[in-house]
Amino acid sequence: MYLILILAIFIEQIDCLGIELIDKKPKCVYMNAKKDDYITIKYLVVEGVPKDVQIFFFDPYNIQYDFESNEQQLKALYTGKYRICFKNNGLSKTLVEFDFDILGIDKSYASKNDMLQTKMNLNQIDSDFRWIQMLQKESYHREQTINTNLINLYKQLTISNIIKVMLFIVIISFQLFIINQFVKSQDMQSVPV
Repeated sequence: MYLILILAIFIEQIDCLGIELIDKKPKCVYMNAKKDDYITIKYLVVEGVPKDVQIFFFDPYNIQYDFESNEQQLKALYTGKYRICFKNNGLSKTLVEFDFDILGIDKSYASKNDMLQTKMNLNQIDSDFRWIQMLQKESYHREQTINTNLINLYKQLTISNIIKVMLFIVIISFQLFIINQFVKSQDMQSVPV
């Protein structure tokens, strides 16, 4: 889902961003603003527990601004790169969608360097997905092999049990035949002539 949101940003088909917060590390997005611009930030916890999400907003000099609600407007005191960060303090995965607007100007979500970093991240995610897919295929083939081996073993055990029963019947029959022959021979010896 994270991959889909990033791709949608680059093709400019959505008007908000989304961040998936899995661990307790903050994830940040950067924006450029000029002095005296008004920055409007809105966010919504789409998946997860809203009270577990903490938001931080920093100016270019790393001064932190407090957020009192899920919609805030701040005046840029300096020209430069501003940072908005989200942190999940809970145990479950959380998805946060957010939007920022600077005086209604078209959003510039990423600089060229940020796009290169994002491209590297996407390549790493793609590599991870291929690895997972390979492991899933390998696991599937292993399960299929185990199932086939179990079916063959069951057939072999069934045939083995049938052979054992037939062998038992033959041995019992042979023993009965021998006992019968012995009894007949004893009867013949005991008959007076």
